[in-house]
Amino acid sequence: MNNNLNNKLIFIMGPTAVGKTDIAVELARDIGEIISVDSMQVYKELNCGTAKPTPEQMKMVKHHLIDIVSPDYRFSAGDFRRYTLKAINEIKKRGKIPFLVGGTGLYFRTIEKGLIEAPPADLEYREKLYSMEKNKKGILYEKLKSIDPETARRVHPNDLIRIVRALEIHHLTGEPFSKYIKNDQRDEFDILKIGINLPRAVLYERIERRCHKMLECGLADEVVNLLKRGYNEKYPSMKGLGYSHFISYLKGCYSYSEVVRLFVRDTRRFAKRQMTWFKSDDSIVWFMPDQRDEIRTVIDRFIFG
Repeated sequence: MNNNLNNKLIFIMGPTAVGKTDIAVELARDIGEIISVDSMQVYKELNCGTAKPTPEQMKMVKHHLIDIVSPDYRFSAGDFRRYTLKAINEIKKRGKIPFLVGGTGLYFRTIEKGLIEAPPADLEYREKLYSMEKNKKGILYEKLKSIDPETARRVHPNDLIRIVRALEIHHLTGEPFSKYIKNDQRDEFDILKIGINLPRAVLYERIERRCHKMLECGLADEVVNLLKRGYNEKYPSMKGLGYSHFISYLKGCYSYSEVVRLFVRDTRRFAKRQMTWFKSDDSIVWFMPDQRDEIRTVIDRFIFG
């Protein structure tokens, strides 16, 4: 491969249900391979609720980081970076361009900027935090908002893993997690960032259709089968959208119609948070899903000059 291409990566970014995978498969078909940048698609056996590429799409373009760990594995940003760097090297050896495609902003950042040099885990303090949350739901997020509002804006109130890690770093260093991010600005690759978005009303309609398609796929039965195998809500894989909702439904917390409403609502809110993250990055070039020719022109210019 041309040495000028050795350091080039293409990011295809945007909110859930906007059509990133379809676009990426079309764009990468002849020149690249796709690395999934999705915190849920890494899990085996989680199929109906994760919007993984179809078998046909995976035949058209080789995909990486799909179905690589079991549901009881606590997949981290560090794991993502390690797997992805290995995949990038493999793709380059085949003379292809790596297309990183997904909506998990933190994972994109680990490739662009590396991982922060934060202190190791304090397991005793972590257990204390989890006990606090068990006794009073939401207390950790409120604590994070008070000491590190910038990080609190970037994480979901139910994302206990990241909330606990941010609180742990503050406890160990006296510094907010957001300061570590700002101080860690490494650049390893030449990256083209393509953002895909839609008008909010159109996106929300697509999200609702996708949620109902997941239900038709058998999401509720999938959750039942996972629970029977011992994969309960203590695992990050089961805290994902849809999975956590149907665990609540099976516990009798909501009626079926109500849990479906909450599933759609929370997925829309998730998309809004994704866009908040991406919109903070001025280097992303934004397109609508139907602007395939324009996107291809930008990519060709990036690759070939």
